[in-house]
Amino acid sequence: MSKKIKQLARQLGDGWKLRRTLRQASTLNFVFSERIDFLNGQHWDRLAEPRGLLMSRDYWRALEQSGLADFEVRYAMAYRDGVPVAAAAMQLLEVSLETMHAHPGPRAEGSLRAALAQNIKPRLRQRLLVCGNMLSYGLDGVAFAAELDPQTRWQAVAEILYRIRRAEKLNGQIDFVLVKDLDAAALEDSRALGKLSYSMLETEPNMVLPLAEDWRVYEDYLAGMTSKYRSGIRQQIFKPIEAAGCVIGVMTPEQVDAQAERMQQLYLAVQDNATLRPVTVTADYWRRMAALGPERAELRGLWRDGELLGFLLVLKDGAEVTAAQIGFDRAAAKALPLYLRLLHTAIESALAAGGRRVIFGRTALEPKARMGCQPLPTTLWIRHRQPVLNSLIRNRFGIVHHDEAPAINPFKK
Repeated sequence: MSKKIKQLARQLGDGWKLRRTLRQASTLNFVFSERIDFLNGQHWDRLAEPRGLLMSRDYWRALEQSGLADFEVRYAMAYRDGVPVAAAAMQLLEVSLETMHAHPGPRAEGSLRAALAQNIKPRLRQRLLVCGNMLSYGLDGVAFAAELDPQTRWQAVAEILYRIRRAEKLNGQIDFVLVKDLDAAALEDSRALGKLSYSMLETEPNMVLPLAEDWRVYEDYLAGMTSKYRSGIRQQIFKPIEAAGCVIGVMTPEQVDAQAERMQQLYLAVQDNATLRPVTVTADYWRRMAALGPERAELRGLWRDGELLGFLLVLKDGAEVTAAQIGFDRAAAKALPLYLRLLHTAIESALAAGGRRVIFGRTALEPKARMGCQPLPTTLWIRHRQPVLNSLIRNRFGIVHHDEAPAINPFKK
């Protein structure tokens, strides 16, 4: 037997042993819950605190208390020798092509919608278990002890998801399991999931705006741009808004409480036009986010003559600030650049809070690129309970095309 053949045989044997090990129950102990407050709070905080706001008990409690219009939450913790080593926050929801897209129309060949249409019957509702948060743009569903090695941590996550999937049979089958959203480092760290029949699916990039260290206020950001882009922002976005008598400001908790139903109306106007809308929040969600406090959550409203025309939820997490959810009057937006003006207010908020980058999410790639955002490749792991459909996912979803962000640099060199 040649040296190369022996090496290949050794690699195949090692891969088989790893797969077999991963498919066995781990030596960890687990705790599961349907409410964040049923868990040991100190143990959760020990793991979740380094992960920031979106893994905090306060944030997930706010989600629970907001009514959760069309999804449920689940939590789990893993222990080794009585010490907490992993925490997971998950969401359960149902989707169909009707919820994945509000206005079905022509499907581009190779698009995610086309793949969904080919592999899931339009009227068939699919139950999803998501490790993470469908309302955010990062790996906001897991936290690990620093000493836990990658193989053990992701084996723990896989076992948590398997146990929940089995337990949920009482409420109906879970069809898909997702782990979202992973950047390049997290994807490499989680490779063990590939040995457990999970498939990688690259999604649209997350648009991220880095803020220079010497930017302190919004005018510093504009000053860093070339005159072409700076003039475009002032003339095409700020000037029409100001000429229409619109003003933008941080909404007080009292204003949020009074305007919650109007905010929900504006939010749904955007949702109804969205390409993907698997999750919809309730009007009480805005009140619960405001209750997190201005140092963590800010609702910025755009008003004209006392009428709320739009708003943006900004979540603050140390150096990272997220433009989370947006809503605006679509009729007024035909004449006014409400959407773009609201995006720019996230930059104002981030600089005021000392943030160093702004997360803008996956939609409107070109306008965000013109703001200076850079595309961050994002991947999720996906698995179907049926082996045949799992094979289809590998063959079809793995080659799904998505929009690419244009290469634009609006800043001075």
